[in-house]
Amino acid sequence: MPLPALDRMFITASWLQSIIYGINCVLFGACIYALCIQKKRAHWIILISCIFHFSIATAHNIISLVYALQGLTNPAIISVPNGSTLYFARVTSLSLTMVALYIFNVLVLQLLLIWRFYLVWDRHLILTIVMLILEIGHISTAFAAWSMIIRFGVFLSPTSEALLKADLTLNIALTISLTSGIAYRLWRAGKNAVGLTSHNIYKPAIYTIIQCGAIYTSSIVVVCALHLSGHPAGVMADYVGVQLATLTPLLLIATLSLDMKHGEYEETSTTFRPTFPPPVQVNITEEIHTDTMDPRPTQRNQSSQTYGDNEKG
Repeated sequence: MPLPALDRMFITASWLQSIIYGINCVLFGACIYALCIQKKRAHWIILISCIFHFSIATAHNIISLVYALQGLTNPAIISVPNGSTLYFARVTSLSLTMVALYIFNVLVLQLLLIWRFYLVWDRHLILTIVMLILEIGHISTAFAAWSMIIRFGVFLSPTSEALLKADLTLNIALTISLTSGIAYRLWRAGKNAVGLTSHNIYKPAIYTIIQCGAIYTSSIVVVCALHLSGHPAGVMADYVGVQLATLTPLLLIATLSLDMKHGEYEETSTTFRPTFPPPVQVNITEEIHTDTMDPRPTQRNQSSQTYGDNEKG
């Protein structure tokens, strides 16, 4: 049975995560500009989370580069037939470090979402405890799978694979619950305030939260599908997931902080659209203006109206 081309899969994953990391650099700069230079009013946790997520993404990208150089250029590895593939299939300190960074990045991301959920729902303790229980189950299975990888020295052992599938399932359920819960609460608040404004003032925030949640949830669904199918690319897809887990909070903070809101231009143009008087009002105004200047044009206007009436008759 031929070995899977893990070396090519890793190169593809590294290329994708480098692209997403470049986007994260731009978003991180936008967040720092909005929070520090423009001094937008935000909780101190927001700034700390931006720095943390970007630091994790940067560290992961650097380790990934070292990992690629080790597996693709080391003479002791590439001199062996399929040496690079065997190296990427083996558990090393670099691969374990990247997996650990991914776990901690997702943990902080989910805790940040739970904190926002807690604030949006007026500090509803029972719902928050339910979300925390889901997060405890999610992170426990993640650390258990990581421990099994260390113990057995392989990525795709039956035990670690089962734990990983449970971890991804809980992650999807938790992300969808938090995103939909926050969006629903904002929708209710905007609906209650419709009488004070001409539109739902929370609609841009709802769109942004749903979009960011959909990006992260889609990445988890793809990774989960790869693991459920037993494809070895699922292991390499985790290396891209850490960048998407960083992109989601940075995109959310940058979008809301810089007021790059979905549909803002459309709502503004609809609300402040100029209204022009109908042609009848314009004609009446012209006639009144003409009457004040010279009575003779009035006769012409009257005669033209009479002629028009005769034609209609």
